[in-house]
Amino acid sequence: MCCRPASMIPMAKDAIWVKPAGILLLVAASMLAGQLQTKPRLRAGAAKVDITPHPSQLTISTDSIRDHLYVRAIVVDDGATCAALVSVDGGARNSVVEAAISRSSASVDCPPENYIISGTHSHSASTGGIGNPGAPSEETLTSAIVSAVNEAKAKLQPVRIGFGRAQLDLNVNRDNYNSRFEWRQEPNPEGTSDKTLTVVEFVGDDDVPVGVYMNYAMHPINFYLSGVISADFPGEASKYIEELFDNKTVALFSQGASGDQNPRLAFSPSFFLRSRPYLMEGRRPVPQTVGPQAPPPENSSQQGFNAAAAASSRRAIPAENLEAYRKTLARTGEYVVLLGHSLAMTAVRLMREEIRPVEYAPIWGGQESFSCPGRERLDAANPARENVFPGYKDGPDVNIKVGLLRLGDINFVWVNGEVYSKIALKLKEAAPANQTLMVTLANGSANSGYIYSDDAYSHLTFQVIGSRLKPGCAEDKIISTAVGLMHKSLK
Repeated sequence: MCCRPASMIPMAKDAIWVKPAGILLLVAASMLAGQLQTKPRLRAGAAKVDITPHPSQLTISTDSIRDHLYVRAIVVDDGATCAALVSVDGGARNSVVEAAISRSSASVDCPPENYIISGTHSHSASTGGIGNPGAPSEETLTSAIVSAVNEAKAKLQPVRIGFGRAQLDLNVNRDNYNSRFEWRQEPNPEGTSDKTLTVVEFVGDDDVPVGVYMNYAMHPINFYLSGVISADFPGEASKYIEELFDNKTVALFSQGASGDQNPRLAFSPSFFLRSRPYLMEGRRPVPQTVGPQAPPPENSSQQGFNAAAAASSRRAIPAENLEAYRKTLARTGEYVVLLGHSLAMTAVRLMREEIRPVEYAPIWGGQESFSCPGRERLDAANPARENVFPGYKDGPDVNIKVGLLRLGDINFVWVNGEVYSKIALKLKEAAPANQTLMVTLANGSANSGYIYSDDAYSHLTFQVIGSRLKPGCAEDKIISTAVGLMHKSLK
């Protein structure tokens, strides 16, 4: 039979069959429109809360506040459930995350598994460096997270959500076996480096972003132990986007797998990190040349640099070095602005030119925990910084959390630790969904230290030798757990 009446032809669900009279077209289109009208639009709201320490909290006369610190939040609602994306300038301990999620979930009725609270990992949220006194208190952070989520939920409006990514060569692998046959924290351009900037936009009907979520793998270390309070380049990236859109937008930054990633030029003699020992201790500043640079003093001994000791021994900058100190901070600030604006401008370009947002995005959240064999260093009483094999004995298991927040076709995989770049790259290859990003330093901290990749187990860098993980477990389990959650979210 060459042909049959239209009424006998099987039709796919929601198909529109065109008939000369147009009757079926009108009926099917009317039915489809009715279905679309009952499907709720995605809504989102965003807010930020200032958590900058008060100037009275600065304990040294030459310390200063360069820019403000914030908690930023985006709340998303699909009509059936909601989720919260939160970014903290600095970071948040387990106790803060647990209290904030408990209080916030009860307040806005978003399930706890639908929260991602991550740190930008700025090493200058405190003048004493990350993890040392001077940063916002636990209660300040907890209350700020709850307030930011509450405010964001109160601002819900219809949005479209979109995903984009670009390659930016700002970061560099920092596990380096150098020409002196030493393992050091130095730029290693040949090492693995995920240079992907991922951007998720939540754009209103007026084409102005309500919220922007950026993800890139790079340590914000530029003002570490400088005496300066700063959100570093994540703060500059957020500020650029927010000011561009007349502060109608809240822009969040999250860390990708940055465990082995530094800014490419962070240790240039022009900037603070390389000059710190001279400026802080009253010695002559490093002369600016283009010749080979001598290693910094802290690399001269096997025991090396101790972060806690350096923080506790900070003093006011000697008067004879104040001018050089201020010039170095200014140059460092210019680099920080360059990094932040490069990220932000690329994010805006993606939103304007490439991202194609959609109106509907069902929300799903879940998480799982697993354990890996642990180890303890034999030199724990006087630990070496790097370039030494410390020896190990068996230690308590390491417990790691991996979660997934799926917004439509976008998969936010999160890990509660500092993950090496190779693990994120392998996850993206293994993921059944193309629109996948890894958010690290999220929802607290595992008892692992750095989560190094299997191929980095022999590196005698401070990250690897300080990790409590035995090799050969975490990488595979992170990837398999994340992929398993992706499959589970589709059932």
